[in-house]
Amino acid sequence: MKRFPVKLSVMAALLFVLLMLPTAVSALDSQVDLYVDGKLVARNYNARLIEDKPYISQSFLNQELSVLTVWDDKSQTLALERGKYKAQFVLNERYAIMQGETVRIDAPPIVLSNEIYLPADAVSKAMALKMTWDVVKHALLLYIPVGDWTPPSSPSSPSPAEPSSPATDTGSGGGQSGMPAANPGGSRDGVESAGGSTGGMSAIGSIQIVGDQVVIKADGAIQANTFTLTDPNRIVIDIPNSKLGTILNGEPSQLNGQITSTHPHIQRIRYALFSDNPSQVRLVVDLNQAVQYSLVPSNDPNQIILNISSKSYVVVLDAGHGGKDPGAIAYSGAYEKDYTLSLTTKIYQLLLEEPFIKPVLTRSDDTFIELDERAAIANRIDADLFLSIHGNTYIPSVSGTETYYYSSASKYFADVVHQHVVEATGFRDRGVRQQDYKVLRLANMPATLVEVGYISNKEQEELLYDSNFQDKIARAIVNAIKQYLQL
Repeated sequence: MKRFPVKLSVMAALLFVLLMLPTAVSALDSQVDLYVDGKLVARNYNARLIEDKPYISQSFLNQELSVLTVWDDKSQTLALERGKYKAQFVLNERYAIMQGETVRIDAPPIVLSNEIYLPADAVSKAMALKMTWDVVKHALLLYIPVGDWTPPSSPSSPSPAEPSSPATDTGSGGGQSGMPAANPGGSRDGVESAGGSTGGMSAIGSIQIVGDQVVIKADGAIQANTFTLTDPNRIVIDIPNSKLGTILNGEPSQLNGQITSTHPHIQRIRYALFSDNPSQVRLVVDLNQAVQYSLVPSNDPNQIILNISSKSYVVVLDAGHGGKDPGAIAYSGAYEKDYTLSLTTKIYQLLLEEPFIKPVLTRSDDTFIELDERAAIANRIDADLFLSIHGNTYIPSVSGTETYYYSSASKYFADVVHQHVVEATGFRDRGVRQQDYKVLRLANMPATLVEVGYISNKEQEELLYDSNFQDKIARAIVNAIKQYLQL
């Protein structure tokens, strides 16, 4: 008999194993045995292992667990009901509504081979089933308790730091007009509240876009809690103790829907009865861009007004001295003009990242600019703020931060900047002072000049010329600007 070389035989064997391995792994991942109350009921595609998480099919819930399921194509929502236990799952979303509470889930419902699959763990919690996953045998064991039983991790309201997600935001597809809810992956700003006391149930009868305002009217007192989400940009409006009226905007209302918009910053408004126990309506304002918003106080307790603005603020940043004017001479002999340009440039770069602030530099290199021209630059472009950056000098033993203003209209801006800089540097607080500096006097807008520290002081000079320390100061000044502008 002809003999093959040993090396060739080994290589052939390895090739065979490698070719067969993916198939074996795929089969292993797809084969999940389903047991209900200890009895094997399915060994097929009623259950799948997807990214190491067991999923069960909608048909399995109907046939084996007697769970009533209702699919809403418009909102991409699958409703489940088993006795008193009710839940809603949204396709491709990592949250669910269980017993009227929104909870995050570890994996989203998906569609495979025209069948809806739901994460088994989330279903067991929602339907009050006991579940065990045998990772070795790839077996899913479900037990239907006798009598009432609450799962160990019962649904609870989402933490403010972990908002839930609009049900209609189904990933990149999006665009469904179903039940809005909040997005776990989005950012949530500080929640704002306004409106009247809602002791009873109020029916919402009107949702309108009037100019730059969203106006919501009801037949009783209503209040609003709002927050924002990004990617895409949205404003979420929760109205507790409310329901949708039988007539909305003059037409018979639905449980959920949308209002079209011609506003340049608003794509549409989606609305739905977010929860029925307790009853709460949720609106999601889909935006074309990031905007500023605020709840406007109303004399009518039955009305909520949300004001939307996309105003940008122009902030002129002035790096002191430059060119033939070196400014103060530091303890080491360095020039003030170099320090001020470096720090001002860092502030400028940070402000470029702010959607509602347009920063402008009076100088971006080692150029000499007259004092009156620095103020004129800000005046010509009708800037909202003017900030001049400096380093102070005196005898080496003197240290600290000083901030200056000229007009009373600039006092608050100076106070805010001073507070943030002192906190960031830890330098001695030498106070906010009024001074007739030409660059401040000629500015037509709130203007301040901050002497961050004394470069004639050895210790402070070392810090002030340090790039990392400048980063810290720059961030503090940006925060001060945002605080003053209420951004």
